[in-house]
Amino acid sequence: MVASPSSHLNLLPDGYVIDEVNYTSNPHALMLSQAALTFDDTKPLPRYLDASNQKDWDYLLGQTYTILGLSVVTAATMTLLPESITKWDKESRSLKGLGKKWKDHVTEGPVWDRDEHILNYVMHPYFGGVYYTAARHSGFNEFESFLYSATMSTFFWEYGVEAFAEVPSWQDIFITPFLGSVVGEMMFEAEQSIVMSGGEVWGSETMGDISLFFLNPVGHIHGWVSSAWGGSAEFQFVNTPYFGNHSAASYAAESGARYDSVFYGAQLKITF
Repeated sequence: MVASPSSHLNLLPDGYVIDEVNYTSNPHALMLSQAALTFDDTKPLPRYLDASNQKDWDYLLGQTYTILGLSVVTAATMTLLPESITKWDKESRSLKGLGKKWKDHVTEGPVWDRDEHILNYVMHPYFGGVYYTAARHSGFNEFESFLYSATMSTFFWEYGVEAFAEVPSWQDIFITPFLGSVVGEMMFEAEQSIVMSGGEVWGSETMGDISLFFLNPVGHIHGWVSSAWGGSAEFQFVNTPYFGNHSAASYAAESGARYDSVFYGAQLKITF
């Protein structure tokens, strides 16, 4: 769509309306804010289809919590996949000695892995793009979204969740954020294009809905969960034994467990 700076009301396909939009020479400045974009029944555009025009740290944090939950589900699913795909042997799938396995894997890596090409060069760039779009929807620019993707893919997944089962991979460290950011920007622009065209792909709303989901799965799932739940969640890393839980400390002492001076873990607080 091409419009002049003096335009105040522009009708888009299927009743979308953009009112009083300030246009600049930068095409990315035309963001579809909730206040500006409405459907024919004046219902605001869902947040997961909206691109914020300023940094929204709260929304990015909420999506990050969703990524944490989805990562646990993904890791659990991978333990059920054949070893020929994940390259995780029986010992890697075991829950015994997780702390030692994580330390050994992190110390040993990174290495050149032997994963299937579809995992290294298709799935990893896609998930890097998923991280990237989460930041883009929260109002961050291309470089800032790349940094978010690199942080999540490297420190949270590669040296975090996945390191409990395998040694960090050189391919994943570089391919996921770098190629993922290129893929992610394409995903972001494709999504916005579909939204601007009325949410249809090949003239089909169903194909449009499916495409929009896979172009921004984290945003959709976060939106659905937030709407159905209405609660809140707080996540933090801790390094104090037993998270300050006196009952757990007493039980451990009575069981003969050693009271470690440093303990690494995580605490999740969920409010309904």
